[in-house]
Amino acid sequence: MPTRLLLLLCLTGHVFAKEPPDVDCLVVNLKYVYCSWNKQGTPEVNYTFKSWFGDEKVKSECPTYLSENNTNIGCNRPYESLQRFSPFITELVHGKQISQREHNLKAKVKLNPPTNVAVQNRSDSNLWLTWSQNSLTCVESEVRYRVNNRKWSFYLVSNGVQEYCVNLPSRSSLYELQVRTRLGFDCGGPTFWSNWSEPVVWGSNNSTDTNQRNSLMSVWTPVMYVVGAFILVLLVMMLLHHERIRIIFIPVVPKPSPNLHNIEDWFQFPKGLKESFNYNERPCLVREYCHVSQSDSEACPIFIPGNESDLSTSCSSSTSTSTVSSEEEMVSV
Repeated sequence: MPTRLLLLLCLTGHVFAKEPPDVDCLVVNLKYVYCSWNKQGTPEVNYTFKSWFGDEKVKSECPTYLSENNTNIGCNRPYESLQRFSPFITELVHGKQISQREHNLKAKVKLNPPTNVAVQNRSDSNLWLTWSQNSLTCVESEVRYRVNNRKWSFYLVSNGVQEYCVNLPSRSSLYELQVRTRLGFDCGGPTFWSNWSEPVVWGSNNSTDTNQRNSLMSVWTPVMYVVGAFILVLLVMMLLHHERIRIIFIPVVPKPSPNLHNIEDWFQFPKGLKESFNYNERPCLVREYCHVSQSDSEACPIFIPGNESDLSTSCSSSTSTSTVSSEEEMVSV
């Protein structure tokens, strides 16, 4: 019974024992190999790290451990030229647990950021960015810059070239430039890009003024939008009002004269048209029951407005005379 229990405990412990973590390795600046095993978190135990290249016959323990909370999480191992083209074997050991893995470091190279980064405005009026990165001829670079803290622009530089030109920059603007590098295809790349270099600036000397200007613009932008919208609404209302109410200019009508026949007071006629009217023509009153002889019709009085009584008397006298003449003629017969 005790033997079975001991065997069960051993099997259970073997089943529930945690596997050693994975190891990731990277060649840093072609100077040393950096390996880490904390990708899934800090290990619960300290592992012993051993490594060797394929052409080496002796395992070497890590000369420099990297630790976190007194627990080993990585190792820096010296590196010799061209060794990265050979297989690299790593081994994690804890007690009787041994985890071994083979790595291909040919494309796992990360250079340090470029140094001596500088910018200057040369005699050709262009802005030149220069830097230093080892003595290798197969290192390619990437430059990025932005103007007045706007969006970055990226440009790839050919192998071996360690300068970049910005054409005809504006002195009133603030330029910020950075560069990073990596090994090109001629050196076994492509590999990982290095970190960006420290930024260098050129242009407006006082970056604080630029930031203040940007902050002021951000404050005034909503106000400008509101004012613009108000002016637009006002213009639309004025346009609608003008379309609905039209102003029509009508000349002033003169006050009519008491004498209706004097039409010059009503209208202004042209000279020729005014002469065509005959205002001196004598009007003649014609009545249906007024019998007037030929001689009397010629002596018909002129009609003058307001003297209708005189005209009626004359016509009545003529009529009565005509009637008397007719009666006398009948008596003689």
